Amino acid sequence: MEVLGLRGIHKFFPSTATQALRGADFSLLAGEVHALVGENGAGKSTLARIACGLLAPDRGSLFVRSAPRAFKSHRDAEQAGIGYVPQYSMLAPGLTVAQNLSLGHEPRRFGFLYDGAKALYEAAMLGERYGFSVDPAALVADLGPAQRREAEILRAMARGAHILILDEPTSILSEAEAKALFALIERLTKAGAGVVYISHRAKEILDIADRVTVLREGQSIATVAAGGLDECALAELIITTGSCASDRRHETEPGRPVLELRGAALGGEAGDSGMAVDLVVRAGEAVGVAALAGNYLDELEEVAVGLRVAERGQVLLLGKDLSSYDPALLYTKLLAYLPTDREGRGLSGRSTLQDNLLAKRLSSYSFAAFALQRAPTRDAAGLAAVFKVKGRLCRPADSLSGGNRQRMVAARELEGNPALIVAANPAQGLDPGGRARIMRRLAELRAGGAALLILSNDPEDLAELADRSFALYRGRLSPLAPEELDTRSLASLLTGATQ
Repeated sequence: MEVLGLRGIHKFFPSTATQALRGADFSLLAGEVHALVGENGAGKSTLARIACGLLAPDRGSLFVRSAPRAFKSHRDAEQAGIGYVPQYSMLAPGLTVAQNLSLGHEPRRFGFLYDGAKALYEAAMLGERYGFSVDPAALVADLGPAQRREAEILRAMARGAHILILDEPTSILSEAEAKALFALIERLTKAGAGVVYISHRAKEILDIADRVTVLREGQSIATVAAGGLDECALAELIITTGSCASDRRHETEPGRPVLELRGAALGGEAGDSGMAVDLVVRAGEAVGVAALAGNYLDELEEVAVGLRVAERGQVLLLGKDLSSYDPALLYTKLLAYLPTDREGRGLSGRSTLQDNLLAKRLSSYSFAAFALQRAPTRDAAGLAAVFKVKGRLCRPADSLSGGNRQRMVAARELEGNPALIVAANPAQGLDPGGRARIMRRLAELRAGGAALLILSNDPEDLAELADRSFALYRGRLSPLAPEELDTRSLASLLTGATQ
């Protein structure tokens, strides 16, 4: 039985002159996982937001359990049993998880007093039922990205959703957390629920989906059974001119040390052994570090780029203490940084696309150049073209789709000739075409003499580019042989099973 149907959906955004959807079709059956895929800007999130009442289509029809519907708001969609978990959190950060779950449906005592204890109890029971570990009493502002994602999913379930729309649900989850999500999805579909699964990760799509619909430039160009695809075939459907990734590692002898971590340590209190890392990345070399959440990968990222000072040991850039560099020189000339938290550290959402693209070179323009805007506009357009960033230069960065924000950060950071590149989850949230462009550019910079440190929870990033690789477990590095990036031995190292 079809539980959700969208027929001939059109959507135009006048503010950006973007025709996001051009007659898109989509059908979801009870008990199935239907993946919605396509390049960044193909219209996936727009179609999802129409399905859950956040946007109204210009033309087209929407059906829930074969009955035509016209949602006036997200509340209408919730009442129809549609739950939406967006790519970026919509939770209220100043409220607890339990308060967010009950928001708009608050339990009452005596008919008018908010019953906080009941809200907390119901949230705890719901979390226990579906196997989530997030603390219902915790403030959302204090949660990490993965815990926020758990809370978003629980919020949808608390409203009785039997149709669940997940937009890039694992982009910030560890492998273990992703497996917990997949187990939840399996339980839901066995109970008859339908799941719309939006993702760029080909392997997990093929592992979890029953069917796949491909969007291209706002149109549905194919709906196929997932069982008849492999990763390369799926990539070719999405980008048409794409090909499977090739090995871009090289045999050039690395040069002098660029980044050196000599016993760089953090933590080590209250029974936690903390992080203690010895690592050297040389010119013309790519070194990869893989880890699951909670194993100090975020802390290693912060120490490597100077956002956090090691409590013990040394961190050297080109033989000089990293903390002694002038920040203006470090972040505009010497270091290219792709942060895991692109939203918080990689861009200014309220600033224009042009200002974000030119942030590293704004000081190089004269007053006259700024007044005329010709040179800045020309340079920003050139950077946007390199990574195919779609959006008006005068629009704020937060008006871009998630994938275009990622491309924008990469376009800015990967220009020029930095001495060191720290790329944290460099391909997160990107379609195959966007991933290929970033990996190709990283390989070019490495071949040109840059030192590249890849920090990732996706072993494919390391397998594609790294000359040397390590697993980080409880703050300690273990070297990885190339063959271990594709076998269970990596999972053992990342989870400590062989420690």
